[in-house]
Amino acid sequence: MSKVLVTGGTGFLAGWTIRKLLEKGYDVRTTVRSMKKSEKVTSMLEAEGVDTRKLSFAVADLTSPDGWDDAMKDIDYVLHVASPLGGNNHEDPALIPTAKSGVENVFSAAIRAGVRKIVMTSSEAANYPDKKDPNPSVDETFWTDMNNKWITNYQRSKIIAERTAWEMIGKQDHTKLVTILPGAILGPYMAGKRSSTDQIFEMLLKGTPSPNVIYPVGDVRDLAELHILAMEQDAADGERFIAESEEMTMPQMARILKEAYPDRKVSTMVIPDFVISIMAKFQVPMKVLNTMIGLKYHRNNTKARKLLGWNPRLAKETVLDTAQFLIDNHIV
Repeated sequence: MSKVLVTGGTGFLAGWTIRKLLEKGYDVRTTVRSMKKSEKVTSMLEAEGVDTRKLSFAVADLTSPDGWDDAMKDIDYVLHVASPLGGNNHEDPALIPTAKSGVENVFSAAIRAGVRKIVMTSSEAANYPDKKDPNPSVDETFWTDMNNKWITNYQRSKIIAERTAWEMIGKQDHTKLVTILPGAILGPYMAGKRSSTDQIFEMLLKGTPSPNVIYPVGDVRDLAELHILAMEQDAADGERFIAESEEMTMPQMARILKEAYPDRKVSTMVIPDFVISIMAKFQVPMKVLNTMIGLKYHRNNTKARKLLGWNPRLAKETVLDTAQFLIDNHIV
């Protein structure tokens, strides 16, 4: 059985990817920024009944080249799911060189080690048309214009990270590359732990009105499966894959939760688009939301379905599973 390196082992997507690889019998190594963090990963997986005897750890950080050569020893495949998060400031210009150097550190070590294939988590930020683009459908051939006035520096960092990956792979002929382009990564985590997208559901379940934000929903469990399918199948080599199940607005999520939990104070009130647009001029978080309002195009995940046999669950199931997870674990 092949040996797989998953980057950023403490992350939301990484956790599910590690779990699914171990359940399939793979030897898995994952990177953590300090060995102390390995205990959190192991305990979380074991609390879910996952056998961790084939799991090992390496210390490496995206911001430094140190540790990556050791992490790549005897590795056949790399699932590069770690990436710097935008934090509270999606306009921080430092996000761009940080994202670029992270790819350079991981890919340089992987290529030196002769890794067969890298499957990289990119983002639909690298596949984002102008809001006024009349094209009704977007496929994997589309790349975001860096001068698109709607996007943030966080989104630009995603574009540059993926561009850098393809450029590096194009300069050699041994290591293959696949990129996965998710939108909003939603879904339950494990062992009662919170994920980076729980706040959406927490707001709704506590009665916050919804902006008319359109989420390209991808369930974290399905996304982990897609990375593994892309790793296992030669047909994926050299390809990009859109990784969303379907679009759903925040008000639609609110209505689903209102019906499922009538005793909770879920609000179906919608914040008008113009309010978000005005606030976006002064507040970066509102600018982020504004990129997800009034979109006219639709993405198509046919390629992942037909070429790799990917079968993601419906967005409604993701919404209900996530809400129930938060309630069962007393997070809300």
